[in-house]
Amino acid sequence: MPLQPTLSVFMLAYNHEPYIAQAIQSILDQKTDLDFELVIGEDFSKDNTRAIILEFKQKYPEKITVIENTTNVGMHENFLRTLFSCRGKYLCICEGDDYWNNPDKLNLQYQFLESNPQYVLVCGNHTRYIQNTGQFERGNPATEPDHDIAFEKLIKFNCITTATIMFRNVLTREDFAPDFFSIISCDWYLYMKLLSHGKIRYVNNNLAVYRINEGSINGRTNRLTIAKKEMDFMELVKRGSLIALDASKTTALANAMVFKNFDIAQANAVNGNKKVAFRLGTYALRHSFSLVSIKEFIKTMLLIVSPGLFQAVRKVKRYFSRQ
Repeated sequence: MPLQPTLSVFMLAYNHEPYIAQAIQSILDQKTDLDFELVIGEDFSKDNTRAIILEFKQKYPEKITVIENTTNVGMHENFLRTLFSCRGKYLCICEGDDYWNNPDKLNLQYQFLESNPQYVLVCGNHTRYIQNTGQFERGNPATEPDHDIAFEKLIKFNCITTATIMFRNVLTREDFAPDFFSIISCDWYLYMKLLSHGKIRYVNNNLAVYRINEGSINGRTNRLTIAKKEMDFMELVKRGSLIALDASKTTALANAMVFKNFDIAQANAVNGNKKVAFRLGTYALRHSFSLVSIKEFIKTMLLIVSPGLFQAVRKVKRYFSRQ
């Protein structure tokens, strides 16, 4: 392998014993002539995750590097240690409980970034796997067109599935201030930093399977906690330390924060905090009166009055969306 491989894949692993072999094998199964390395940050798991990783390391010593933490350093520090152990011109991420389902992922995304120097990151579609039910669910619609993901969308929704990305290796440790350790999503912070280096492109290729289980953020954290942490992240962006804010970005951020209030209101309604939900819902409606905000307000009120009816309507919509 050259001193600097063309591609680095970095994988974070902690208590992923049931899934880690599938994750690693999906990287090794890439059909490519590109030289790439797999760098795994193993964060002192309590199960057999490390033993499985080291078995792969013995089989592929020139391909796999393992960062063996001697104590559990936590998600954020493990993310940084692994990220800055990667040497490639381009980087990809695959968590230890996700896996790639497209053997041409590396080729497709490498060719895009090589041909489009104005882009710093390219991402794609995915499939969700619900571990508890054993069901696969569609990620984004198969008909969704390729498009750029600008700040306005990225600040409103963390809409990029981490396992589908490839990005240029342009960041340094200094890009990650101490406030990085307070945020819920390492990848959202990463994307904001990368936006200062170029554009982000979504290409509708199905590239990965995102597993939702008790160990993932969406599996172990309730909706209200997530929504509040996401609002904290928006407050961090508002301070201007992640990305420079012009008038357009400031307006987009303000709108995103209004709609995050709807999200928090609806989560409170689900938890039975009806007064808080009503107060936040009316606040958000007053600060953004539009057809979209009216729709969100109606959803909030329906959750307050009849959460059972809301869930029934939601199930019907999901059913028809899968047809």
